[in-house]
Amino acid sequence: MRVGFDIGGTFTDIIALGRHGDIRARKILSLLDRVADDVADGIRPLALADPVDCFVHGTTVASNAVIEGTAATTGFITTRGFRDELEMRGQRRPNIYDLNWERLPPLVPRALRREVDERVLGDGTVERTLNAEDAREAITAILAEGVEAIAVCLLNSYLNGEHERRLGRMIAELAPAVVVCLSCEVHPEIKEYERASTTVINASLIPIISHYLNRLEQALRPLCPRILVMQSNGGVMSTNIARSRPAYMIESGPAAGVLAAARLASECAMDRVISFDMGGTTVKACLIEHGIPLEKPGSEIGAGANTGTRLFGGGGHVVRVPSIDIVEAGAGGGSIAWIDDGGALRVGPRSAGAEPGPVCYGRGGLDPTVTDANVALGYINPGAIAGGNIKIDRAAALVAIKRSLADPLKLDPLQVAYGITQVANSAMTRVLRAVSTERGRDPREFTMVSFGGAGPIHAAPLADNLSITRVIIPLYPGLFSAFGLLLADHRQDYIASIAKPLRSTQSQEILAQYDRLKAMARDAMVAEGLDSTTLRFEQHLDLKYGYQTYEMGLPFPGDVPPDELINRLALLFTQEHDQAYGYHRDDPIELVSVRVRALSPAGSINFADLSRGLAVEDYQTGEVANRDAYFGPSLGTLRTPVTRRLNLEGQRRGPMIIEEPDTTIVVPPGWSVERDRFANVVMNREA
Repeated sequence: MRVGFDIGGTFTDIIALGRHGDIRARKILSLLDRVADDVADGIRPLALADPVDCFVHGTTVASNAVIEGTAATTGFITTRGFRDELEMRGQRRPNIYDLNWERLPPLVPRALRREVDERVLGDGTVERTLNAEDAREAITAILAEGVEAIAVCLLNSYLNGEHERRLGRMIAELAPAVVVCLSCEVHPEIKEYERASTTVINASLIPIISHYLNRLEQALRPLCPRILVMQSNGGVMSTNIARSRPAYMIESGPAAGVLAAARLASECAMDRVISFDMGGTTVKACLIEHGIPLEKPGSEIGAGANTGTRLFGGGGHVVRVPSIDIVEAGAGGGSIAWIDDGGALRVGPRSAGAEPGPVCYGRGGLDPTVTDANVALGYINPGAIAGGNIKIDRAAALVAIKRSLADPLKLDPLQVAYGITQVANSAMTRVLRAVSTERGRDPREFTMVSFGGAGPIHAAPLADNLSITRVIIPLYPGLFSAFGLLLADHRQDYIASIAKPLRSTQSQEILAQYDRLKAMARDAMVAEGLDSTTLRFEQHLDLKYGYQTYEMGLPFPGDVPPDELINRLALLFTQEHDQAYGYHRDDPIELVSVRVRALSPAGSINFADLSRGLAVEDYQTGEVANRDAYFGPSLGTLRTPVTRRLNLEGQRRGPMIIEEPDTTIVVPPGWSVERDRFANVVMNREA
C-alpha cells in the first residue's frame, strides 16, 4: 500500500492505494501538533492487512517558516563590497508607482552579515586569494551571535567555488554543529542576489525541516521507514535529500494537485487545461499544455498573494529553484468576509484556518467565511461534511453573516452570503486570468479541471467569468492533491551557467555541459538507491535577448544535428517570445544556462484504475433528495436535486448539487452535467 498525505492550512488529506488498486481516503483537520500521529492512527488499521510500501508527503511547513519569520537564525558571508545585496535585492520592487509598498525586512539582519577579502573574476580565474585570517575573524564574529546556520555566497563562485569550499571547511572546524550552505552547491547559477537569497533560505530552513522530519519519521516509521517528500517541481525526494535541500519543497503541497491534473489531462486526451485548486486557505491555478504543467526556474516567497501581472515582481524573497508555475491567492473557503472603512464587502486574505475554523464548524469561530456563505446558500450539506467527520451548523453561519455583515449593510443575509461568494470569485478570476490571458492564451480554448475541498462549488461561476465552456471534476476532488503525491517521479535538477551570446557559443560546448550534468545526476540518484536503468533525463535551457533582465526556459531540441543547433535554438526562442509577449526582435540572443532534470518512476497508476477501485458506497445512494439553494437575485431560491456521482446517468440539467465525501459539486442553472468513462463529473455550459 502506498499512502499520500497533504497537510493544508485547514485540512490534511490522506489517500491510501492498496496493492490491488483499492482506494481508502480520509480528511482530518490540520492540527499541526498532532497531525503525524493522526495520519498514523488513520493508516494503522489498514496496514494490518496491506503493509505500507511508502509514504509520500506534501507540506507547507517550509513556506510557512519563511513567511512567518520562524526560520532558523542564519548568518551570511560574502565577498567584500557585497554585504548589503540581500537588502538591496538587485533594486527589485513590484511596482515603481505603488507608494504604499513596504519592503520586506532582509532575510539576514546586517549584524549577522560579514564580508571576506577575496575575488573571483567573471571567467572563473582568481584575482585575489581568500585571506584565511580575515575569513576566520568573520566566521568567529557570526558564531558569537549564536546563529544556527551560515550561508556562504561569494562573487562568481558559480564558476569557481574553491573559496566557498574553504570557508565551509573552516566553519566546520570552528563550529561542527552549525549548518553550512554554500551557493556553489545549492544553486551554482549566475545572478548574485538570486543565488544569495536561495542559499540563505535553504540554510535557514535546514534546522526547521530536520526537526519536522524527525517528528514525522518518529510517528510513521513503525508503519514504514520509507518516506518521500514532494518538491516544488512536482517530483519527490527522500527525507535525506529534503534535509539538505529544503528550499526545493517550498511549494510542496500545491505542486501535487497540478501533477494529478496533468496526468488526468494526458489520459483524457485534453491538450489544453487550466487546473484550479481551492482549499480552505488559498486558491491555486496552473496552465497545462499537452499534459505538461508550465514550469518556472524560480519564484518569490513572502510577498503575499501573487495574483499580480507577471510583468511585476520583486515583492518577496527569491527562491531560485525549479518549480511548477502556480499562481496563488488568499481566497480559500476559510477566507474571512469583512467590511472595510469605505463600507465595501471584502473577502480575505485573512483566514479562519483549522483553528477556530468557519463559524459553521462549531469550533469557536466568530467571523463569517466563504464556507459559511456556501452553507447559508444551501450549496453545502447543512448537517455534516468530510464524510460526516465535521458537523455543520447552518443556523450559526446565518447568524454570523447577519450580525457582522448583513445588519451593518442593511441587506438580507442570503443576499450578503451570495455577495461573499461573488467577491471571492472576483479574486479567483484574477488568478485564472494570470495563468491564461497574461501568458498569451485564450481561456475559451481550455478545459478547467477543478478540485480541492471548495473548488467544485465555485468552478462553474468562475468558468462563466472566463467564457470557459467545459469543467471537469475528477474523482476524489477534495483529496486530489494527496492523490497527486502517488503519481510523482523521483526527480533531481542540475544547472550550469554559460552566459554567452548564442551565436558565439559552440554546439559541442552545450552538449558537453549536458553530459557533465547527467553524469552528476546519475551518480546522485544511484547513491539514493535508485536503479540506474530506470533513469531518464530531460534537457532544458534558458535564453533571453541580451538587454533583458529575465530569461525564458525552453526544452532542448534533441533531434537536431550539431551544425544546425544554434539556428534552431534562435528560432525556438523567437517563437516562444512571440507567443508569450506578442512580439519578437532580430536582436542578439544570449544563452544563460542549461538544465537537466533526472527522473525515475516511483509508482504507477492511472485514472482508469482509480475509477475501478472506487468505494461505491461513498459515491452512490438509492435515493435523490432536494434542498433549497439560492442562486442570486435574478434566480432567487430554487428547489435543487441533491444526488451522488454514480447516480448520474446520461446528461442532466442544472440546478443540481452532487455531494461527495470530500467536497460538494454545484451545477448552477445554465449548465448541464454528466459522468464520463473515467467517472469524472463533466459540466458543460449551455448555449
